[in-house]
Parts: sequence; C-alpha cells; structure tokens
Amino acid sequence: MNKSVRLKVAYKSPQSLVGEYTRSVGQGGVTLRTRRSLPLGTRFTFELYLGGVPKPVEVLGEVVAVEPPREEPGYLLTVRYGAGEDRSSLDAVLQRIFSAQEKEGLRRFPRLPLTLRATEATPLSPSFLVRDISRGGVGLEVMAPALPRHVRVGTPFLLEMDLMGGELLLHGEVVWTSSIPRKDAATVTPGFGATFGKLRAPMQKRLDALLALESLPPAPWKARVSFGMDAVTRMP
Repeated sequence: MNKSVRLKVAYKSPQSLVGEYTRSVGQGGVTLRTRRSLPLGTRFTFELYLGGVPKPVEVLGEVVAVEPPREEPGYLLTVRYGAGEDRSSLDAVLQRIFSAQEKEGLRRFPRLPLTLRATEATPLSPSFLVRDISRGGVGLEVMAPALPRHVRVGTPFLLEMDLMGGELLLHGEVVWTSSIPRKDAATVTPGFGATFGKLRAPMQKRLDALLALESLPPAPWKARVSFGMDAVTRMP
C-alpha cells in the first residue's frame, strides 16, 4: 500500500499562491534530500491555502526515484509533480486575482502570475523568466546582470510555447525595459515588457486557456523568445 503524505502551506495573497502553483507544476518535479528513505510510489499532496477560499488548491506529487546515501548523509528523492483534479479552488483564486485587478482599473487586462523559463536561439543568449502574462502582453526577467543589447523599446518580439491544445505564438513588441533591485542584494534583475499585436482566433483561444491554467505546457514548462528580424520571420 502506497504511503501518503500531506503538507499544508498558507499564502497571504492569491498572486503568491498562483506563483507557487505554476512554479511547482511547471517544473514537473523536484529532487529533495531527506534523512529517511521513502518507498517508491509514496504520494504527496501539497495543500495551498488562501484566506477566504474554503478548500485548498492541491499540487500532487509522487516519489519516482530514491538514491541511497553516498558521501553526504540522507537520501535523494525525486518527486514528480502534477495538478490536482478538483479545479474549484484554483478557479476561485484566479477569480480573486482578476476581480481585484479589474477594480483597481490600472491595467486594461488583468495579469496572471506565471513562472515559465524561456530561451533564445541566439548563441550565448541568457535565459529568460516569464513572470506574468495577460491578454495584452507579457513581463519577463532576464537571468543575467544586464539586458541583451538587442532588447530595446520598439523591438519586435515573439513568445512561443507548446500547450496541450497546440502551439501558442504571441507576437508583439517590447514597450518597456527596467532593472529592479533584488531584495537584500546589491545586484539588479533586468526585465522588460512586451505588448501583443492582434492575435488570430486560434491563438487567442489558446492564450485564454493558458490564462485559465486549463491548457498548460508539458512539464517541465519551457518557451522560446525571439527578437527583431528573427521574431518577424517567425510570426504567424
């Protein structure tokens, strides 16, 4: 009989909860060092709680590999992540995010927190991290000390990813760049935002499914970004 473990975590905001949800489900799994070994097939249920939402959002996990101790004490467990079957709590949290942003009236389209790694085909290009997305655009961080020189306001931009419902291609242009100081550190996090152009109906439908966290990329989540003429030639 498979052992089952439940872990409970409380979040202060719906954004932080969804951010953790997308990070966990998006990476598809994690390797943990533990003092004790667990049998293969041990199931984890991570319960993500938010005040005002009666039931937790669940992320499911299962131990798929156990590596015995070597030089360091403990065991290395590989846990495969997956989304829970009941979407009611997740939908309630998403609605909280969208409703709050609509009331603020600061943006035309509500943004969804997202944790999605992206790469560029250009040699020696840094990695990127998609931090939020909406019907109107996307915000990314650059995993490097500075923005690449070709990432400038007005530069054509393309974000591509494979979803369960088909390929998603989001074209537009860079509209802002910035450097945000990291907490308690002297380094900065370069970032930029891009707006989307007019999307064809199939692409808009796939984007809406992503914003509802219904049609997701296969784990581990990954995407590709293009700029300039490379983006223009690949645009749908």
